[in-house]
Amino acid sequence: MYCMDVQSKLFNSMTEEVIEVENDIEELRALLYKYEYDMLSVLISSEEAHKDTKRELDATELQIRNQLLIHGQIMKRMESGSQREVLFRNVNDDILKYLNFNVVILSMKGVENPEAMGEFSRNNIIPLMNSVNLSIDTLSKINESYIENSKKDVASYQDSSWLFASAGFIVIIIAIIVSIIYSYRILNDLEEKQYFFKEKSENSEKRITEIQNNTIMGIADLVESRSGETGQHVKRTSHLVNLILLQAKKRGKWSDLLTDQFIDYVTRAAPMHDLGKIVISDTILNKPGKLTDEEFAIMKTHAAAGGKIIHDIIGGVAEKEYVDIAADIANYHHEKWNGKGYPSGKKGNEIPLCARIMAVADVFDALIAERCYKKPMSYEDAFALIEREAGEHFDPEVVELFMELKDEIYAER
Repeated sequence: MYCMDVQSKLFNSMTEEVIEVENDIEELRALLYKYEYDMLSVLISSEEAHKDTKRELDATELQIRNQLLIHGQIMKRMESGSQREVLFRNVNDDILKYLNFNVVILSMKGVENPEAMGEFSRNNIIPLMNSVNLSIDTLSKINESYIENSKKDVASYQDSSWLFASAGFIVIIIAIIVSIIYSYRILNDLEEKQYFFKEKSENSEKRITEIQNNTIMGIADLVESRSGETGQHVKRTSHLVNLILLQAKKRGKWSDLLTDQFIDYVTRAAPMHDLGKIVISDTILNKPGKLTDEEFAIMKTHAAAGGKIIHDIIGGVAEKEYVDIAADIANYHHEKWNGKGYPSGKKGNEIPLCARIMAVADVFDALIAERCYKKPMSYEDAFALIEREAGEHFDPEVVELFMELKDEIYAER
């Protein structure tokens, strides 16, 4: 009886610790996503909006520092020098350095030296965030292993209980009955806890994905707003991309590639297609007239820059296939079917399918939208232009699918 009580107490104690650690990890991860978004908002906001965005950033930073105090209390209860204690300490140290480095970045904003800010971010801030994300992921995996270890502990206690059987037949009967009762209760408790952790893990994953998607959409909106857009461009192009993908699947096109997951990844990644514009100066981005050859050469660098930024921002925290698709879209959505696009001069099927689809959606929406350098084109003229460019600018099969959606797109106007 005593052994079983000890077993139960040990199991419950361990479960409480795992829940506490998991809650701390989830809260830190969510706050860091929000802080990254607030930080970018401050960096690219106008002077008029700077005070409001800075106030939001300060509030988020205070929440992180308060969570780090809770994080520190949890760490004190861990075995000194253990893997978890070391990881917790590394996360604490890296996040504090990350917050301090961002103070430096904010001080550089007024200097108007984007190259220096970019270099400082690449060398200091991005490596720190990658380190934090890796440590947090490792902590989550360790928590999962604790559940598996609990099963082994239960089995070990069950095995040891049989040693008492040699004391006599009555003791054997009592031990068996007690063992069965307690083992049943503990195993039932374990199943309930495992179900709880599985459900919690799935909910946490959904929440993190939702935060990640909202953050990405927010960043994309902010980038678009620098060029006078309302942020609707990224939403409309993402919708058009999704329509083309679903039409392709309906028609049986590219069946080896168009899985439900691929369609989800491409649709979610589409808003990041122009993320590289963050490195382009407002002077070029908002120029009302035609760009000079030199200015256009600078503008074209946003494609390759976008691919690199995507790898830097989400490369360590998102699924590899999703990151690769998002980077391909940013890198190659300005390539042309005839090989005369940029940045790599790819042609035909050398261009990733996700980028070929993005190209049609991006150009169509740009044509029908009003920009600082042009008036909006009518839907009729925009459709006609897309159709004329099949085989030149665009993949003919993608254009064919897009034209089949003409009535549906008209109806959504």
